[in-house]
Amino acid sequence: MSNLVDSVLNQLRSSTNDQYFDSIASDDVEQLFGRNINLSVRTDSGKYFVKKLRFSNYAEKLENSRAYEALFHRGDFPEIPRCPRTSKFDSDHGLMVQDLLTDAEDGITLMTEQRFRPADAHTIGRQLSALHSVPVSEVPQINEGSPAPNLTYLDEIPLDALVHMTNGEINAYGLIQRDAELVAALSQLSAESHEADWAPIHGDLRVDQVLIDQSGPWIIDWEEFGQGDPARDTGSFIGEWIYRAVLDIPTSRGGGTSLGDTEISAGEIVRRGHEKAASLAHTISAFWSGYESIRTVDNDFVKRTGGFAGWHLLDRLFAGAQSSATLSPIQRAAAGVGRAALLNPLGVFALAGIEVTK
Repeated sequence: MSNLVDSVLNQLRSSTNDQYFDSIASDDVEQLFGRNINLSVRTDSGKYFVKKLRFSNYAEKLENSRAYEALFHRGDFPEIPRCPRTSKFDSDHGLMVQDLLTDAEDGITLMTEQRFRPADAHTIGRQLSALHSVPVSEVPQINEGSPAPNLTYLDEIPLDALVHMTNGEINAYGLIQRDAELVAALSQLSAESHEADWAPIHGDLRVDQVLIDQSGPWIIDWEEFGQGDPARDTGSFIGEWIYRAVLDIPTSRGGGTSLGDTEISAGEIVRRGHEKAASLAHTISAFWSGYESIRTVDNDFVKRTGGFAGWHLLDRLFAGAQSSATLSPIQRAAAGVGRAALLNPLGVFALAGIEVTK
């Protein structure tokens, strides 16, 4: 085991009364992918998912997760998203221990292998709609988060922030800063979102936070749970599928041939992007149908959802730019699609073949 993993396990042993964690062997532990330290741990009492948060405000994040789990297990709102049972929250060390869903597959794998069923997307839509219908008074914490880019950096980036950015991030900010229409659209959506009727939201929803087993979908990672604009959740989920379409442009997924290392023109990127989006439209449509089956939406909500779908692509642009020196053609394509969605949010629904009121 690495020193990092060993350190987490020592913290785990000191914070739990479960004797089975005292004798964990190296082959009982698997480190999982993620921005936090994520472990799969096998003990004589069962299999567990252990997460060590890397946020400086991990105590607050754990409290948000605890609040959602309490809401779910109270049972007053049975249709809200399911989450695994957490047996331990340790605010001193930023640790949480959950039951491991051993038979579940993550949404990203199902998405990339084209096995993500529209029926599950429909269920997720219903679950989110049920969550957004819960009285906001049930959630005392306000979600202060926002997807990238940081709007305060669109005028100028402070030096103390600039020195910690990669060249890719600096290029991404430059791309947006030079686009007055895009900056205005981001600022307007942010203002409209703060004026909207808020609800309990996940606050950081991505397909990799969806797990699916034979019983249906689960949603994990509730560290950003709180009060916020529900269009952030619906927009980010739809945005994930549009982003997938962009990533699929050079591949054979969704039809067509793989381009390999072949250079591709701007016109070909647009054409193939529309084809890939069309191949995923049924999943987006199923999600939206599920959402509308519980909660009535107005035109403002629809527009904000489309806008946040576009913003999500910019968020993914910056996520990739954190480890890049330059922006690839596909990253620039994602930025272009995100821009189009922010300037014409109803176009997102047209792309998915969903009829909405104009």
